[in-house]
Amino acid sequence: MLLSDKFLFVHIDKSAGSSIQRGLESHAFVRTDNRLRRRLAWLGPLNRLGLYRVMEFPEHATASVAKSCLPPALYARLFKFAFVRNPWDRLVSRYAQLLRNPAETPRYQAKAEKGFEEFLRWEIRRDKSHQHPYVCDGNGRLIVDFIGYFERLEEDFKKVCDRLQLAASLPKANTSRHDDYQSYYTPATRQLVADHCRRDIELFGYDFNGLASAPAGCPDLALFTK
Repeated sequence: MLLSDKFLFVHIDKSAGSSIQRGLESHAFVRTDNRLRRRLAWLGPLNRLGLYRVMEFPEHATASVAKSCLPPALYARLFKFAFVRNPWDRLVSRYAQLLRNPAETPRYQAKAEKGFEEFLRWEIRRDKSHQHPYVCDGNGRLIVDFIGYFERLEEDFKKVCDRLQLAASLPKANTSRHDDYQSYYTPATRQLVADHCRRDIELFGYDFNGLASAPAGCPDLALFTK
């Protein structure tokens, strides 16, 4: 997650978030080395004094967490955005990354080494593969201003930069190489993801072939009058 006086970037893993973070980090608040100040910044009332500028959100913190910690007027003013990815493609990317790079959790790595289907079924049982909780509140309502898409990364990143009036480039970071994601699936595993990630698929406009259409319910820059 990146925070500045202009924007809040919600980093969803395996959706080009590392590249976006590197591209924009020079425009975000610099974190302090003072642990006391960082801890105080998590106390909501003190954020009125500006201590939120030294907050160290977890890398993959949700918009709900940020909203609960930041002053309401600030959260409302910030341009809040995230990037999402086709769920079938995203799970293959996560699998490929585990095979190429040792995982911090040996059990996680071991599941991947048993093959994609074994990994996929285990990952779904963990119930950690959804994207909508990053950008929705507890009632399922979107609480960010813009959803960008991995499938049109450069185009949507440019929209963000134009909206913020920032000059920024998009470096490649934390990429994982793999065959076409569709080749990893059987009819059964394809349906497994369709059932498990139904909310993401419907909310963000995906189908197995990619980005079908960005639904009207997703925020877009055309909605802004700021």
